[in-house]
Amino acid sequence: MERIQPLSTEECLQLLSTSSVGRIAVTRDALPIILPVNYALDGGSVLIRTTDGAILRAARAGGAVVAFEVDNLDESTMTGWSVLITGTLREVTAVSAVLRAEQLPLAPWVGGDRRHFVRITPGILSGRRVLAEEVVASQHASH
Repeated sequence: MERIQPLSTEECLQLLSTSSVGRIAVTRDALPIILPVNYALDGGSVLIRTTDGAILRAARAGGAVVAFEVDNLDESTMTGWSVLITGTLREVTAVSAVLRAEQLPLAPWVGGDRRHFVRITPGILSGRRVLAEEVVASQHASH
């Protein structure tokens, strides 16, 4: 057994549901930028509440391709997991969808005028878990 284990789609979605902060990579002026964001999982997609900035401009560009990552690491045990979504980013504009988004637990940490919602629809969803060395060693010993 290897220390790095791939995660299934179901495991990725379950882990995404346990957190509320991730990082989104978008393009601004033809250069990549990575921004920390609060998010909520809505079914199989990710919702972000944002200002009128780089994320909203990318969403309004019409299906911009973005990357979104969430991870959880324990430096003392050198274990953790990471989930990566590559997908399309679109602004949420339908009144019913905005009302639904407003009901989700999506409170921004930094405040400000964050009245816009954007949705990342996954094209590729992948993840991996880094196991403790002891777990890997015990699996090898039992074989």
